[in-house]
Amino acid sequence: MTVEEVDPLITALYRWSDVSGVLLMGIIGGTIARRRGYDIVGFFFIALFSALGGGMIRDVLINRGTVAAMSEPEYLILAFTGALIARFVYFKGKTWEFFEVHGDALVSALWAATGAVKAITYGLPVLPCIMMGVFTATGGSMIRDTVTGRTPAVFGDNRPTVIPAVACAVTVLVAHHFGCMAVGMVAGPIISFVLTLWGYWGNWRVSTNQEWAPVNDTAAQMASLAKKAEHKGRAVGRRLEPGKLRRWRHRQMEKALKRRIEAEVSKGTRRADAETAADEFMEEFTSEFAAVDPTALNDAPASDTDTSSDDGLLSGMGVDLAGDSYDSYDSDDSEHRDMLDRILADDELTDELIERLVKRYKQRGDSND
Repeated sequence: MTVEEVDPLITALYRWSDVSGVLLMGIIGGTIARRRGYDIVGFFFIALFSALGGGMIRDVLINRGTVAAMSEPEYLILAFTGALIARFVYFKGKTWEFFEVHGDALVSALWAATGAVKAITYGLPVLPCIMMGVFTATGGSMIRDTVTGRTPAVFGDNRPTVIPAVACAVTVLVAHHFGCMAVGMVAGPIISFVLTLWGYWGNWRVSTNQEWAPVNDTAAQMASLAKKAEHKGRAVGRRLEPGKLRRWRHRQMEKALKRRIEAEVSKGTRRADAETAADEFMEEFTSEFAAVDPTALNDAPASDTDTSSDDGLLSGMGVDLAGDSYDSYDSDDSEHRDMLDRILADDELTDELIERLVKRYKQRGDSND
């Protein structure tokens, strides 16, 4: 892969911007060394890492000849000059912050384009070309932050620097693909510069929300939708279920309760006490379990053979065996209805069911006492 000729004016601008950027980043590195309380040696090293670290990472990874920072002495001279300037002049205040942010944004934008162009020149694939642009623009700050004991700013919750560098490198690659490298070398840094300043002035931050996990969220949403669909299907099934069958279940439970009252009376319990106990049991049970609803069938039309109101003994008391009783069951709702129908069809099994429910109710009452 080759690079077409670029206007000499653009090449000259890049050259001057490159060396000026080394000097500026050397000053910024030295200023950071002053804030950290380093001596002159620290000034030199931090300035070196800030100004030349990205380019050295790029050249080492490309592995084509001597690293530019070592083969061209002006780079080292400018980096150390920036360190000396920062040592003799204390840059601080709003004016310096404004200059530092905008200068850093401009230099990083130009270096991202330079890194991408150099990778293209050596025939690297698309993704490595983008990486070289990013490393050139941000590698120095990563090394500097690591050496000074800080988490590299590019790793999160800071102004975006990698995203603008990627945008610049991609712009250069697209321009090269269409044979207009000069346009890409101008447009790429402008896009990167604008994105960086947008992050600064618009307080744009790359999210670091640790709870954000779209795969997990999507799975939870799908499970919720599936559960809602299941409940809706059950509701439709309940509406389609014959009313005569629902009334039959209701009558079977009432008859079982009547038999229990008679059995208690035959054992010597006063009828009023037995009926009161049954009423209390049903009231407590239905208040805790949605499977029993004393009013669910009040509005159901009575059939010609309906005898559920005989003696008026348990009027107003019933069991909703087909309402929302089994929405919380984990297995299929129809299986529970079929099992319940088999139990209700046999008086002995129905009586045993009532007996067990009453025992549970009494045990819970004793434990609460």
